Amino acid sequence: MLVFIDESGKPHPKDSTENPVLCAVCIKERDIKQLSQKIFNLKMKIFGKDTEVKSTSLIRRRILSKNMTNNKQYVDEFVKIACSFDIRVFAIIMEKPDTPFTLTKTLIPRHYKMIISRVEYFCEKHNHEKAILVFDVINPGEDFVVAKCITNFLFMSKLGKGFNHILEMPFFVNSEVTPAIQIADIYAGIIRHYYENGLDLIPQDKITEPFELWVNNLFLQIKNKTENYKQDTSGFIDYGLYKIGKKF
Repeated sequence: MLVFIDESGKPHPKDSTENPVLCAVCIKERDIKQLSQKIFNLKMKIFGKDTEVKSTSLIRRRILSKNMTNNKQYVDEFVKIACSFDIRVFAIIMEKPDTPFTLTKTLIPRHYKMIISRVEYFCEKHNHEKAILVFDVINPGEDFVVAKCITNFLFMSKLGKGFNHILEMPFFVNSEVTPAIQIADIYAGIIRHYYENGLDLIPQDKITEPFELWVNNLFLQIKNKTENYKQDTSGFIDYGLYKIGKKF
């Protein structure tokens, strides 16, 4: 099982996003080639070339207001293609913090721990032997710290040491040449816009603005690919899409 992880926005007081998102997309290894081929074919059909298109340029209000039909068509078909496979999606939705948090080798951030926990529970429930965590490359320094805090969590914490399905060595790939990581990027962007527009607080029949209707439709497709886990001892439910506060 390959687990592609990417974020939309940064949990930092100076970041422009109000609800940064960390998203994980679990894909069976046997599906990677076919899924990547379909994404490649889609890019060639719509853009005429195999190019990386980030969610920040695809999921914007001006896509509809300026009638940028290629971009909208790409997102619509991209989400439909990815959701046609037996994937699982997990996301942690945060609030912009008042103060920046420091990523260290010794203390895993709360949103990373929550994502990894959901991947572990998914693998245990569905009898997947190992999950390989695959992150989009940021920069060597930050990637190194992320890798160390994850391995330290798995080797040193009481919770992490009980996990048997997470490969202890996360991988870092370039999203320009790894189509599957682009799924996590686009899904994270959709989820972020859903929560930043407050659509989780609005009844479905009250969503009428065109951009919000579009985002809501995309989000509902993604929501159908997640699942929740009830802890046997405490009865606590770990929701597949989970909104947390400002503490990391």
